[in-house]
Amino acid sequence: MLAFDELIDVDDQLVPPPDTLSTALYTNNKLDYMLRNVDENLPLQSELDSSPSPEPQSQTITNNSHSTTTTNWKLLRVIAGAHTGWVRSLTVDPVTNQWFVTGGTDATIKVWDLANSSCKAIITGHIMAVRALVVSKKFPYLFSGSEDKEVKCFDLERSNSVSGCEIRNYHGHLGGIYTMALHPQLDLLFTGGRDQTVRVWDIRSRAEVMTLTGHKSDISSLIASEVDPQLISSSMDGTIRLWDIRKQTTELTLTHHSKSIRSMVEHPAESTFCSGDSSGNIKQWLFPQGELLNEFNSTDKNIINTMAVNHTNNNLFAGYDNGQFEIFDYVSGELLQSSKTIPSPGSTESSIFCSSFDLSGLRLVTGESDHSVKIWGEETQ
Repeated sequence: MLAFDELIDVDDQLVPPPDTLSTALYTNNKLDYMLRNVDENLPLQSELDSSPSPEPQSQTITNNSHSTTTTNWKLLRVIAGAHTGWVRSLTVDPVTNQWFVTGGTDATIKVWDLANSSCKAIITGHIMAVRALVVSKKFPYLFSGSEDKEVKCFDLERSNSVSGCEIRNYHGHLGGIYTMALHPQLDLLFTGGRDQTVRVWDIRSRAEVMTLTGHKSDISSLIASEVDPQLISSSMDGTIRLWDIRKQTTELTLTHHSKSIRSMVEHPAESTFCSGDSSGNIKQWLFPQGELLNEFNSTDKNIINTMAVNHTNNNLFAGYDNGQFEIFDYVSGELLQSSKTIPSPGSTESSIFCSSFDLSGLRLVTGESDHSVKIWGEETQ
């Protein structure tokens, strides 16, 4: 196995050296962000399509001290039977915002048109549930991780080719893969799952360049950043680890959660992230030093399966195993909306497994246990 400094020149400008000034810069960014005029809210244009589906039960919480507008996310469209099993993973096109990808327990990957919800391609190759998906911003590549222990790379420009579009395999995991992330600048793919390790791959050579160990249970979520720490991992062991990938060691371990951590999400415009656990607790953190900034006031103590951040209005979405979902103000932590999804006809299951906002912030996509994909829109009052 190659050492990190053999793969990447640590003097390269893409790999920032440790910098004591960075802590102050990150902290100032957060303070500036929180001290801005939080009452200045620019309402977004709503995308409200008529939908024959029943409206989910919804309770909207008005936060008079922080926001002058009340937001309410409503169901726009349902792709019933999107998969023949649970929809366990999804990701939205990070460049054109024209399509999204889902993975299911039926072992298939499907590419959907974001505008009209038509299926553009079906990608096969896995033999078990597809639990993790990520799309490159630099290349037309889709990476997938499955319970079959396989990590695959597909060329989306060949997605309708009769010969298939799988171009690479990455072998090494001893258990199912539950999460993955691409480094924003380097050609590195991070994967984690049941074998309790985070594995780092050179996406070009397929070489496993390092294995990061330390967690005592399944890896549930990964965040990759272009600044230190360049990798953050969460686990079912209830801890979060901030990694120094130059030294291949844990820089910091956060132990504030008392239950297994199921999901993490990074804010796209500031140096903060949130983590959610199996008792419904959500915590907000500042990196690189891992300060606890806030604990969100969730009313649901059920398992959090997924979270997503809307960068346009600072909404934080949390989807629960019992079908409940909540929308929080990312800055204040106030609960803005509490609703529950409704299972598709013929299904009694309503767990929300995965979620993502599109690039415009106007649409929220969720994958659920009733085999459906649901698309939601914000109604501004």
